[in-house]
This record gives sequence, structure tokens and C-alpha cells, in this order.
Amino acid sequence: MNPVTWLNPGAAVWLLLVPLLVGLYMLRPRAERTLVPSLRLWQALPQADQPRARLRRPPLSLLLLLQALVLGAGAFALMQPSIAAPVGRTVVIMLDASGSMLTVSGGTSRFEQAREEARRLVRAMQPEDRATLLRVGSSVLTLCSSCDQKRADEALLAARPGAGRADWASALGLASGLAGRTNDGRVDSYAISDGAFDPLPFDTLPWSLHFVGVGRAEDNIAITAFSARRPPNGTPGYTAYARVDNLGGAPATLDVAALADTVPMRSHHIDLPAGGHADLAWLVPAGTAKVTVDLGASDALAADNHAVLFLPAEGQYKVALNVADPDLYIRALAGIPGLEAIDVRNADAVTGGFAFTVLEGAVPATLPPGNLLLVAPTGRFLPAQSNLTDLGPVSTEGDHPLLKGLDLRALLVDRAARYDPPGWLEPLASSSQGPLIMAGELESRRVAVLAFEPGDSNLPKLAAFPLMMANAVEWLYPLAATQALRPGDPISLSPGASVTRPDAKPSQVASSGVFVDTEEAGIYAINGDAGASARNFAVNMADLKESDAAPRAHPEMERTPQATPGKLQTVNREYWSPFAALTLVLVGAEWLFYCWKRGRS
Repeated sequence: MNPVTWLNPGAAVWLLLVPLLVGLYMLRPRAERTLVPSLRLWQALPQADQPRARLRRPPLSLLLLLQALVLGAGAFALMQPSIAAPVGRTVVIMLDASGSMLTVSGGTSRFEQAREEARRLVRAMQPEDRATLLRVGSSVLTLCSSCDQKRADEALLAARPGAGRADWASALGLASGLAGRTNDGRVDSYAISDGAFDPLPFDTLPWSLHFVGVGRAEDNIAITAFSARRPPNGTPGYTAYARVDNLGGAPATLDVAALADTVPMRSHHIDLPAGGHADLAWLVPAGTAKVTVDLGASDALAADNHAVLFLPAEGQYKVALNVADPDLYIRALAGIPGLEAIDVRNADAVTGGFAFTVLEGAVPATLPPGNLLLVAPTGRFLPAQSNLTDLGPVSTEGDHPLLKGLDLRALLVDRAARYDPPGWLEPLASSSQGPLIMAGELESRRVAVLAFEPGDSNLPKLAAFPLMMANAVEWLYPLAATQALRPGDPISLSPGASVTRPDAKPSQVASSGVFVDTEEAGIYAINGDAGASARNFAVNMADLKESDAAPRAHPEMERTPQATPGKLQTVNREYWSPFAALTLVLVGAEWLFYCWKRGRS
């Protein structure tokens, strides 16, 4: 048993008040009582001897005992007693909730297996240990922070998987941050996953990390791409395209069925070799609102066997243009089906329910709902530092969706603003003097920034401009570009609208107008969205990397710190509060006893 230590031993001097109190009781004068028949007969009363203090033994008084206990308990509280206890661990558990974790092996999904592994880690915790649980899906969600075994177990039982990719970079960054902020004790991080993702950079990993693998290899046939486009010859209707991949180790034969609303379209009979794929197409009749493709196969991962598109009507998705030259953007966006660009500088044209907003110049203090494309913004939201002139050539960085297929080497910019981008805003294309195109996410809102007005450059004359606008639509409002969302993609809806998810549970749209609870594959029903004529939208898994669900080992995620010699690290647990509480109780009891005794006398 660990010995008791005193953090403030100098306070023991207050214990001297106890013998001082007893001494006062021993020296206190005490008058002798004498019975007389009448005070008038006590003639010598004025000359009666006054009681004198003299030493006597301590009286057997409950009041004295209570007062001594008050002084003793108060002194012990001031001395701050403590017991050295082992420092508890912080256990960071990262639970993979990506689409591949929906794969069923042996009657249970990999996510259920991962949950059981996490519960095993929680049950192995000591009473002084604490757990932080991270659900790693398209975004990282903290299920429980610094919680005990009971709360951690409850949080694990409430966790659900999604159908998107796991954002391991953010999750491991959070785990590394937790390890860096902890001053005492040890932080052990555990990544529980099937490993169906690319190897991770070693320098971004926490110093104590363990990879816990789950699942076994299973055959899988998947729809890995599904979209619809207007026919190039201008005929009414759509052409739907789908790609089917055989990700298993054996050849497969299947019939792929498709529906235009509820009417069957031509089925495709395909033979797929192991590792092979097939590209399929259907002519969708004009007026069709919903296209469905189903593989009709039963395999370990059912989420990628079915896909749905809701085809937009003309002008269904509206883009708000608050720019000096709206015609420039109207022409660039004209080729995207179902998209209508509206000049909102005239207040009468504002109808609400916009897919996203293109805003040029001054940014208001209250941002418009939904995602934003800012053109040469000014104001406190993104202040310009200075002006740049004669910019070029332009270099691109990374593989952001806004840059897909863009060749900006011919871009020349006469004038642009120089910005110092905040941490959430990533430079995508830059000149030697500063960034020209930036993008990022702020509080679930996607924001793209163009540092110059298109009229101050040759961009409108380049083929890259309509392609860049198409990329912007696909990133800012994926539903308008692909007729379906990928798991985790945001969608702009009316603030306060309600959305019924595929699991039949309702979810509320945030005040920003951005709805992000889209990780589950299936059909979502919109309720109360004033500006949308389509009442449903679909989320399809359709991801080759997630459907390629073969478990993989990740040796780079196994990092065990070297043990440091020396005694066990401990921390002082203070126990002054019970003594303080006892002091208050004794003070109250002493006061009540004094009042009762005085009342009797």
C-alpha cells in the first residue's frame, strides 16, 4: 500500500489549536450553584465571591469533543493529504468505419469484429485509465473523450459504419496531437481496421501505435462507377454508364439489371474474369426521374451491388451569381444538365434553395447558405494583403478535384489580390508571387477561392475555364454533377430542413444550409427544403478502392516506444476534500448541539 504524503505539512501547526482549546476548558472559571429560598433573603449577594479560574481536569463535554474534531479535521484538510498512485494510461482507439468494413465474413461484418476488438481493449483498461474513441469514416468523429470503461463501452455500442473512405490522415493527426498534449502518463493508440487503404507516411504516426487487423479475404463484384449524361447528339433523355469490377480471385457470370423508374431496361449478361471489369451503357427514356442498376449477385459486400441516380429536371439546381459579369458564368455552366445560373443582384430574382453561390468582391459578415465560390474576395472573411500584377506562369499543387483535367500553363493574370491563406484553405494553383486558386472546408462548408477576377486574365478565352467551372460544380454541389453523392459528400439544402436517412432515422440540416450526414449508402428523403423540386437524393458507394476489400497488413502502423528505465511513474491523488466536508458537517453539528443545550438551560 502506498504511504500517505502531505503536500502542505506546514499546516500541521493548526493542530496546536486542539490542546489550546482543551486548555481553555481546563482553566475556564466555573461558578458553584447554591439553592436559596428567596433572593431577598440573600442579603450578602453583592459581597458574594466571584468565581476564579483554576486548573481542573478537562470536562466530559460533547461540545468540547465536537469543537476539537472541527479543529483537527480542518487542520488535516489544510495539510492536503495525498497518496501516490500509478499514472493512468490514455488509450486512443481508432475504429475504421469505411465501406470495406461492411464486408461480411463468417456471419458478421468486419465492423462488428472491429467493435469487439475495441471492447476487448476497453475491458483491459485499469480503473485509472481513460479511453478516447475515434470513428474513422469520411470524417473523423469523436465518440468518447477521456471516458471510463462504462462510457467507452456504451459509445462503442452506438457506433455505426459508413460506406465511404476512411480519413486516416486526420485520425492519426488527432491521435498524435493527443499524445503531444498529455504531460503525465502514457498514450497508446490502436488502429482497428481491415487495412484496405494505402500505406501511410511514417512521420505522421503517433509515437505509440498498434495496428489491429480484422477480416479475411472475400470475393466481391462491385459497381465502381455510375453516372448519366445527355447524349452528345442532343436527343432527349440520358445515357447511363456503369462500370462493374470483379475484385475476387475467380471468374464470375452475372446478369446486370436496370430500371428506368419502375420500367425494366435491357439487361446485360456479362462474363468477368478474375480482376476484370465491364463497361455498360443504357439509353434512358426521356422523362425518366430515377435510374437503378442492380448486379443481382450475392457476395460478401452488398453495399456496392446496387446504385441509384435521380435525373434532374431542367433548372432543378440553381446557382446564385452575385458577380459583375454574370453572363460569363451562365455560359460556362450552361452545359451541365439541370443547372440554372441566376443573377441575384436583382433582389426580385432571389428564390432561395441554391446549390451554391458565386460571390465576387465584398464578402458579407453573414455568409450565404451552402458552399461558396469566392472571386477576388474582400472583407474580414478573407482580407487581401496587397495587389499582384503580371502573374505567370502558374504551377499546380496536389490532385484536388478542382484541378482535375486542368492545364493552367497558358494562364496569364494581369492583376490579382495577394492572400495569406488561413490553415483551412489550401493553395491549389500559384504563381511565383502568391496563390491564385485555393480551396478548403470551414465548419462543413466547402469554399473555393479565385484570387483574381476572370476579366483581369485570359482565363475566359481558355478551354480550361468551362472545365474548371464543371469541376467546381462537382466539388461544391456533387449532386448536380453526378446525380448522386459519394458517401460523406456535403449537399446544400434549406437551413432547418429535415432529411430521412436510409436507416429511416431523421437528421436536421445545419443553420449553414450544409448537410453532411451522408455516409450511409441508399436513398435520402428531403422534407421541408423550400427550394428543391427533387424530394430525394441517392448516395452510392461506387468506389473501386473501397470495394477492393482484401485485408492488408500495415507494418508502418506498428510503433512501440522503448521502455525507459527507472521507477514506475506515479501521480499524487489528493484527499483533502473529505476532511473539508467533515469539517463543515462538524461545524453544523456543534452549532446545533450548542443551540439545543442553551435552549434547555
